[in-house]
Amino acid sequence: MSDAQHGAFASFEEKWLAANPEQATVALFLAPDARLRASAFGSLVHELEQAAFGLGEAHVAEVKIQWWRQELLAAASGSPRHPVSAVLFADPRTAKVDATAWMALADGALAMRHVGAASDLGSLLASHSALYTPVAQIETALFDAPAAAIPATERLWTISHLLLALRHLADVPERLPVPLDLLARQELTRAALAESTPKRSELVRDFLDRLADASKSALTDAPRALVARRVRARLDLALMQDAVRADDPLRAVMAQPGAARWKALWWSWRAARAAARG
Repeated sequence: MSDAQHGAFASFEEKWLAANPEQATVALFLAPDARLRASAFGSLVHELEQAAFGLGEAHVAEVKIQWWRQELLAAASGSPRHPVSAVLFADPRTAKVDATAWMALADGALAMRHVGAASDLGSLLASHSALYTPVAQIETALFDAPAAAIPATERLWTISHLLLALRHLADVPERLPVPLDLLARQELTRAALAESTPKRSELVRDFLDRLADASKSALTDAPRALVARRVRARLDLALMQDAVRADDPLRAVMAQPGAARWKALWWSWRAARAAARG
């Protein structure tokens, strides 16, 4: 990689690490080639997530995702243009990924722009599978994880996203990040979520309890999931458990899961050790 290419890629890597700071710790336990691969794939997913969930204007988001679809198609054919895809597709491990998976990844990001309110947690998790199933499939192929771990890995990716999306509960009620049955249980309207009330706090606690249970189940189902995924899931779980005990759980969720560096180091070491034992 030339200095210019490295500099261009580094700017995207920095954005990914700012959103996922625990991955800098996880990288300490990866082989050098796997570190670069993990950074490139993580940066790619981050760019697609930002387009799918972070852009307010639908047209702008859809144009950006469609551009990525064409870029991934070109990269899979040997002609990458973006610094992230140039680094990722220079790795020979990408040959293990079926070309259709890259298209499914972009199409899944586009589908997230049209996700509606879900009736319950199961429906909410399932509504994000269009994006996070291809994410899990590609990650599994890139890092030789067992295929049996794909469903649980997809759930862990989704739970991480929903935990971050919960931060915007009061800001973007039309893109409700919690299931409707919780609103009914607390007798709340979407508009009422903008106000800090005891009922809203109970709704958030209930949702975090359910997400935590789903995370524990996924971790149990995927003992050989990648170190990066298990570490982030452990950090997410710790944040959820802390937030449930807080006076204002929504404010507590604003903390960055990956900012707990000592926890990240401990869980990275444990997960890497378990992976080495096979």
